Amino acid sequence: MKRILPGLGLLALLATGAGAGLCADNELCEPARLSGRAGVHLAQGGPMMGERGGPMMGRGMMKGRRMGNPVRHRRVMMGGGVPAPYATKHNPLKPTGENIGAGRKLYEENCASCHGAKGVGDGEAGKELDPPPANIAFTVRMPIASDGFLMWTISEGGEKLKTAMPAFKDVLSEKERWQIILFLRHGLGK
Repeated sequence: MKRILPGLGLLALLATGAGAGLCADNELCEPARLSGRAGVHLAQGGPMMGERGGPMMGRGMMKGRRMGNPVRHRRVMMGGGVPAPYATKHNPLKPTGENIGAGRKLYEENCASCHGAKGVGDGEAGKELDPPPANIAFTVRMPIASDGFLMWTISEGGEKLKTAMPAFKDVLSEKERWQIILFLRHGLGK
């Protein structure tokens, strides 16, 4: 029996619907097979693979697109979920110019040094971090990036996930954290 690399069975299932995984020896595990373009890329160490064809775990790169730190995403996808009380949170603020502008200013003061001006994880202060800062410009467009997920991320930081992301729940008010989320959704990269 071949050992399936952690997380790739689920990734393959989601990407192709085939339910196959990439085995430890970089061969496809039977009986299910990866099919189509996603299967070829995974089997050949393509865009969802990290260095030396291994799984993208903390330093993932996607054909030139910096993925950053998938630790939080992985935790949620592997069944950890967004913890209470964040799971059911929804942004009470409207995406007005005033709120988005305030969020932009807060992002620039508190987040850009690590995540970069465009949110791709390339800020000067984050260059030596391991795992690297998340590419939040990418993450915020993913279905997993609910208001609760983003509020949890900003509020609790990454200490429990063994990342350098600081917790902002005692630094920024709840309104300020919601304003940052509005900026991430409606102003980042614009």
